[in-house]
Amino acid sequence: MKHLLPILLVLLTACSTAQKPDEPTPTPDPVDTVKANTTIIYECNERLFSQQKAFNTIQAYLPVLQEMGVNVLWLMPIHPRGKVSSVGSPYCIRDFCAIESAFGTKDDLRALINDAHGRGMRVILDWVANHTAWDHGWVSRHPDWYQEAETADERGWNDVTFLDYSVQAVCDTMRDCMLYWVNEFGVDGFRCDYAHGVPTDFWQMATNAVRDARPGALFIAETSKYAYYNAGFDLLYSWNYLAGIQQLYAGNKTFKQLLTISKNEYNTTPEGKERMRYVTSHDASAENAPSEFYTNAEGELSAFCLTSFLGGIPMIYSSQEIGHMAKINFFDYKILSFSKSKPVTKKMIALNQAYIASAYLRTGEQKTGTLVDDVPYIEYVKGDAALLVICNTVNSSREITYPADFKGKAVTDLLTGETVTLAEKATLPAYGYAVYKK
Repeated sequence: MKHLLPILLVLLTACSTAQKPDEPTPTPDPVDTVKANTTIIYECNERLFSQQKAFNTIQAYLPVLQEMGVNVLWLMPIHPRGKVSSVGSPYCIRDFCAIESAFGTKDDLRALINDAHGRGMRVILDWVANHTAWDHGWVSRHPDWYQEAETADERGWNDVTFLDYSVQAVCDTMRDCMLYWVNEFGVDGFRCDYAHGVPTDFWQMATNAVRDARPGALFIAETSKYAYYNAGFDLLYSWNYLAGIQQLYAGNKTFKQLLTISKNEYNTTPEGKERMRYVTSHDASAENAPSEFYTNAEGELSAFCLTSFLGGIPMIYSSQEIGHMAKINFFDYKILSFSKSKPVTKKMIALNQAYIASAYLRTGEQKTGTLVDDVPYIEYVKGDAALLVICNTVNSSREITYPADFKGKAVTDLLTGETVTLAEKATLPAYGYAVYKK
């Protein structure tokens, strides 16, 4: 990359780090993506929590997330949105070093991060490196930092203008803005929006710089292009898997087809890296109501159970754990009621606690199949111990026959903690699921 501007200019246009905050709470141990079988990510849409002081409302919800097993809190873009040619997208950034005033103050953000750290959670920010709002200060001060034309898959994004990463000052300044949040607020990494819109050599430089400041920082790339693993990312998206699980529960794919999709994604996943897996997200629930695929909250829980135990790092989108099944336009405020007392929330807590409790067994040999049509199972065998996960993928009951090595055996129901003896057969309710350990 050409160095077009002197380093002094770069430093002046980057985020200042001269003002030191109070000493932050020590960050939890880094996520070990080689053995990340207890990692649970929570994508937090601030506009679902409160129209004012959202950081405070989210902080008050941390005890529930902690009980739910969440140990990575992903905050959707916290920055002010552009106002020129704007459509209201939170991914149209007007200032990378500022906070949307409706979310709270810098001190509110520090309090949220410190509280999360104290609960064993890491906090990552959504980072939009590919483009800026038209009224970002760089547009007028540094017009040479921008491309003349967008790429093919960026057409129609009229609210943003695209940065030119052949300009060294762009690379250096963007890196310094990322470091600002790490050094001043104790941020533990980034989920990088439209990661493949930015060259891999920038990401390699940026991930190295952030990890020098924050060893073990977590990086998630919103891409399925496996070359980005080599650019320093720990997790890539599982877009093909998302389409597969949606179509399985919609009745248009078989479990065997879903397994093929999963295997193909992991064929391009290097050892020590992972895929982030989910059944809905801010993009997915904006495009289609979750009910279109999963019918109801029970169906979505069943799909999440199957997804979590099949492999990858599970992610929960805020609204999912309270059973919200309608579309959500993430550009707008839509205040929802988040509470541990909700039946779906209680079930999500139990499911994630079973996921964490079974971590050791999930390092064993995996077996998969169907007990009857529409009822997949996943079995893990580790020495004399075994784990059995059963998920009904349809909205009607199914009679099942347990696998031979579980029939008549005393097992622990990890969803309830009770010891039960399995018969030869059982009736699984609509969208019913079970997690047994023997």
